[in-house]
Amino acid sequence: MGGLHKYMPWTNACFLIGCLAISGIPPFAGFFSKDEIVSAAFHFSPFMGYFMTLVSGMTAFYMFRLYYVIFWGKSYYEQDPENRRRPQEVPFIMWGPLVFLAIISIFAGMIPFGHFVSADGHSEDIALQTFSFWTWSPVAWTSIAVAIIGISLATWMYKSGDNPVPDMLQRRMPKLHKAALNRFYIDDAWQFFTHKVVFRCFSIPIAWFDRRVIDGMFNFSAWATQEAGEAIRPWQSGDVRQYAVWFITGSVALTLILLCI
Repeated sequence: MGGLHKYMPWTNACFLIGCLAISGIPPFAGFFSKDEIVSAAFHFSPFMGYFMTLVSGMTAFYMFRLYYVIFWGKSYYEQDPENRRRPQEVPFIMWGPLVFLAIISIFAGMIPFGHFVSADGHSEDIALQTFSFWTWSPVAWTSIAVAIIGISLATWMYKSGDNPVPDMLQRRMPKLHKAALNRFYIDDAWQFFTHKVVFRCFSIPIAWFDRRVIDGMFNFSAWATQEAGEAIRPWQSGDVRQYAVWFITGSVALTLILLCI
């Protein structure tokens, strides 16, 4: 990929709006939700608040690195147009929903959802949704500044596509680069947890119980029903004389029982 902004203008614009939203730049919706999360983290612990602020800056850096590499980086098509397919914009059935979601991400943050939807039945309006900039908390301004720093750093390092700094950092910090390349081994840890812990300790016993106990009960009920049907099948012969014998026998037996009582 690379250089797709010239070939996919709709996707480029929508992706940029998504990056601005998730980076927490006002007035996009992600700004309001991010500020509430960071504020809650500061109320819980100052350390967690500063940590979440750092994470928000890293998120802005990563998202714009992704944006510049895909849409403004070196175009593989232009480097080898004879052997590579020319990029083209997706059809309306794809970019139409992208535009719709992009518009939502621009204006949704200004809607006071807390006034209409709440967990405890009491309405709660977010102060930031008033757009009184001077009443915003220092947490909001700090998160904006950190996001701008992350975006500026990503722009400087990746927009042109020929900045030597990323390669230099890769050479100087190979272990960190390897960890980042492997997504800090989060996927490996999740794979280990699901396969070694969840599957082995929970899924396998539940599957055994399902096969042996649940299936066994239903299979037994089906077998018992079938065997009972086979046992009484000879009684349903259609022979009226046989039915008369059973009727007289039952009547005599019932009479004897009543006389004995």
